[in-house]
Amino acid sequence: DALPICREATVAVVGSCMTDMVSLTSRLPKAGETIHGHKFFIGFGGKGANQCIQAARLGAPTVMICKVGKDSFGNDYLENFKKNHVSTDFVRQTEDAATGAASIIVNSEGQNAIVIVASANLLLDSERSEE
Repeated sequence: DALPICREATVAVVGSCMTDMVSLTSRLPKAGETIHGHKFFIGFGGKGANQCIQAARLGAPTVMICKVGKDSFGNDYLENFKKNHVSTDFVRQTEDAATGAASIIVNSEGQNAIVIVASANLLLDSERSEE
């Protein structure tokens, strides 16, 4: 059987939600090295979530299908979707894993090193999406 879908949505995205923790530095660190950065910020990431937000900002009715942790990052994600007029009818929170996170280091030339921990994203499956 097909998954139920939000009838009002013309764009439905099944994808990841990652909290990006970004550090800007003059250069990337070598293995085992600690260096100083000059700026830090936290943002909303994940290819699926980013696509969904952009579709909504372009005026398309959208629904996001994803799983986030039952934590502050997951709560922030729900608020961000609502603020951007994205339906959260199929966003699920879990206590079994944290919201996905990415540690991103960007040097002054725009090169980066990224480590992702997918966490709750890995728990999304078709059976649980129907709940």
